[in-house]
Amino acid sequence: MRRFGLAKKALLLALCAVLAVPAAGLGWTPMTVEAIGGGGDKTQDANEEYKKNAVSQIDQYYIIIQNEIKAAGNEDKAKEAIQQAKDTINKNTLSQGMVDMAVSNVQAILDGLKTKTEAPEQPEEEPKPSTTNSNIMIGGNWVTPTANAGQYVNVVLPVVNMGRTWVDHVVVTPQISQDAATWPFEIETSNYSQTIEGLPGTDDGGSDMDRRRELTWTLKTRKDAPSGYIPLNFNVSYEDENNTLTSVTLTSYVKVVGTAGVSSDGKASTPRVIVTGFSTDPETVHAGETFTLTLHMQNTSQATAVKNMVFDIQAASESTDTTYVAAAFLPTAGSSTIFVDQIAPGATKDISMEMEARADLAQKPYVVNVKMNYEDENVNAYENTASVSIPVRQEARIDTSSIDVVPSSIEVGAECNVMFSLYNIGKTQLYNTTVRFVADSVTGGETYLGNVAPGATANVDAYLTGTAATMDDGTVKIEIAFEDEAGEATTVEKEMSLFVTEPVYQDMGMDMGMMEDPSMNQGGGFKIWYVLLPLALVIAAVVVIVVIRRKNKKKKAQADELAALDEELDELEDVTLDDGGEEAADGAGEASEAAEDRKEKE
Repeated sequence: MRRFGLAKKALLLALCAVLAVPAAGLGWTPMTVEAIGGGGDKTQDANEEYKKNAVSQIDQYYIIIQNEIKAAGNEDKAKEAIQQAKDTINKNTLSQGMVDMAVSNVQAILDGLKTKTEAPEQPEEEPKPSTTNSNIMIGGNWVTPTANAGQYVNVVLPVVNMGRTWVDHVVVTPQISQDAATWPFEIETSNYSQTIEGLPGTDDGGSDMDRRRELTWTLKTRKDAPSGYIPLNFNVSYEDENNTLTSVTLTSYVKVVGTAGVSSDGKASTPRVIVTGFSTDPETVHAGETFTLTLHMQNTSQATAVKNMVFDIQAASESTDTTYVAAAFLPTAGSSTIFVDQIAPGATKDISMEMEARADLAQKPYVVNVKMNYEDENVNAYENTASVSIPVRQEARIDTSSIDVVPSSIEVGAECNVMFSLYNIGKTQLYNTTVRFVADSVTGGETYLGNVAPGATANVDAYLTGTAATMDDGTVKIEIAFEDEAGEATTVEKEMSLFVTEPVYQDMGMDMGMMEDPSMNQGGGFKIWYVLLPLALVIAAVVVIVVIRRKNKKKKAQADELAALDEELDELEDVTLDDGGEEAADGAGEASEAAEDRKEKE
């Protein structure tokens, strides 16, 4: 991170252990020279005590927050920052104020590594301190302290006399204000003035460090302090060699990291919570099915945590039925609200809700509105609304009528007609609908039906041609392919039965010469003529025998009848001879004529 790189660079600045990041503020009181046992100039023992105390404070603070740093995956960076701070402290002779500043800044480094979120970039150049007098000014190795809202920070002001003569009774008083944009600290005392008894000039000999004195204020940053660089003005009064009272204004800066979302001009900014994305489980939402909606929320404010969050998730209401309008998605638990305790600055949070998509939804995206109510750390209430769009898929459904195949058996080279109706029983339109017939024994029949609206019917009237004899159970697959509104292709298979046979050439009226055509006997396989020819001969013989027997029977019957008539005639003649009656003679004559007529007919 850039912030971390700046801190590493600052740690190496001369005798400062400077780390340009927020101070953590453990609330410990820095040791003073007097407390250690020294006075006036810092002794070697006092300096070593400063270092020992500083290193101990750094180690203790890391122990407190090490779990958060590990969770953020920044453990190595934290250890590197700690080691660099310790090296800088141990290798240099530092004043109390500089040691305190080094400790405060390394604690801030650790605070910055507690979360994975990058801190906002800071300006390349920090504001420079200024003075209204070229004699009394802020020391050249001055550093900008960093203050976290609600925490303590040490503000160190190095005052140096760049004039030629000695000055006495130097009184330094910060300009206090109730305005957080002017004085971002709690006012905890009535007097913040500090006094320096004397400052030697350049004519008195010594280096710039000898003509310099450091003043330190331990201040608690206000919770509503605005973020950014805030100027701190100090009124400095002193007496010159002529006992003339002179006043100077020194201006330094403090870098405030606020938590209330207040800009450097004192205006409050609204912490924003946004929806950065969403996911569903399953990934594709179908009408009539249950799914889990997960929303990815983020607190975009880098300074303000939001808490007591209530999310109200409502799907837009719509329907094609004017008598029934309801939400597209309904929560399965009955409640559409979710409570989240807190989201840290810059952090993210996932919230999930199980929902059911209405079964009558058309295939298209549906809007889900997320209404948010939350508070900042100062219990200021905020509202925000976000929306996501969830695509809903409606399953395409088709059915067919009974399939008519006429005829159900054809010879190779012949055609059959296939007819059936296709019904769109789903709620989505079918696009580019086609019908194909797939089998080894047939070809042709492909039909394009185009678009089929929900509830509509399309008719198939196809002709198939037999190409080879059926070698299986005669099943022909019918492939019905179509696309939905998303362009996704679907194929549904149906089946029908159709047998294809080899052609049979037979004609009972053909002459024997054709039946005995040598070309029909070529090959060594079975020939149907081997059965049909003997069968025809047997049938003909049976017919001849039956006819002959019928004629013989008829002739025999006729012969028997003639014999009976002859016998009757003979008897009549005998009667005529015996009786000599005329009537008998007439009867005999009639009988004789009848017999003659029958013989003529025969």
